[in-house]
Amino acid sequence: MSEFSKELQITAEFCQERHLNAFAKHIPLAWVEEAVKQTGRASVRKRRFPAEQAVWLVLGIALLRNRSIQTVCDRLELAFPDAKGDLPPLATSSIIKGKEKLGFEPMRYLFKLTAAQWDKQSEFEQCCGLKLMSVDGTYFKTHDTESNRAFGYVQKSASFPSVLAVTLMSTKTHLVSDCSGQLKLATVLYSSQYLRSDSLGVSPPLY
Repeated sequence: MSEFSKELQITAEFCQERHLNAFAKHIPLAWVEEAVKQTGRASVRKRRFPAEQAVWLVLGIALLRNRSIQTVCDRLELAFPDAKGDLPPLATSSIIKGKEKLGFEPMRYLFKLTAAQWDKQSEFEQCCGLKLMSVDGTYFKTHDTESNRAFGYVQKSASFPSVLAVTLMSTKTHLVSDCSGQLKLATVLYSSQYLRSDSLGVSPPLY
């Protein structure tokens, strides 16, 4: 198991016993609002489940991955009151629609933003004045759709396609500074081995 996979497993186990606020306190609301605004996903009308809440839903699904989408939404109290001030449960279809409408752009923007901010706040092991980073990765099963089949399968007998994630992480804290998907794996490995002298700001970027 890769170090990145281990960190994901530790995070999942940590979340089973703690409220999401243990993580949310490290992600200011201003960052979430910036992510949806800069990617054109901000809700214009007042909704019970605006784009900002959909971002927290996606984070909640990732951290509470053994719970249903409805359970995550209810547990995190993501839905706002209706026009009458009541707080009836949101239909699962409405939650899914809000998640799909959000898309991946705000989440990618938020990842880049948090990685840059947390990178500034973290301590790194150094050698000759340069940050020591490691390249690590894992894979995730994804929906068996025509577009996802282009990612390939881990084994010929696998029922679902797999998306490979390659990360650039601190050797000291395991903070992920950048990541890439399967289609740019060769570029990531090449740039990390031959071109990168520090953790950020060197072409080509890992996305």
